[in-house]
Amino acid sequence: MKEKRSNIKDAAIHKRAPQRPATIPSDVYISHKTKTNVIIKRVRQLMVNEKYKKVTLHGMGAQLLKTIQIAQAIQRTLHHQIDLKPTTGTVTLVDDIIPDDTEKDTDTQTRMNSAIHIQLVAKEGLTELQRRVAPIPRKPSRNRKVVK
Repeated sequence: MKEKRSNIKDAAIHKRAPQRPATIPSDVYISHKTKTNVIIKRVRQLMVNEKYKKVTLHGMGAQLLKTIQIAQAIQRTLHHQIDLKPTTGTVTLVDDIIPDDTEKDTDTQTRMNSAIHIQLVAKEGLTELQRRVAPIPRKPSRNRKVVK
C-alpha cells in the first residue's frame, strides 16, 4: 500500500467510493449531481411532514460550498425555524492503482479529502408547525395489491 500519491506511469487510477455508515432517512448526501430544489423539498418533507427533529447534510470535497448553500436555503425556506450545526473534518479515501501490465499486482494509495456534516435541528416554532400539519396518507404502489 502506498501512503502518498506518487507519479504513476503505465497504470490507471480507480477512485473507490468513500466509506460511509448505513444510512438512515434523516441523512442526506450531497453530490455534484444533486439538484438544490429537490434536496430542499426532501428536507422540508422530512422535517415538517414526517416530523424529524434533526436532519444531517453530508458533503465532501468540491461539494462543501454547495452543501453550505443548500443548508442556508433550507433555513430560509423553513423561515429560520431550524438551527445549523456544522462539523468539518478530513476523510481518508482509497484509490486502486491498476497497472497496464496484467502481470503486475494492483496497488492502492490513500488521499485526504475535506468533508462537512451540517445538522439541521428543529426549533420550537417548527415543532408547533409539525403538530399542525396533518400526517401524509401512505398510498401503495400501483404494482402492489391492497390486502383487506
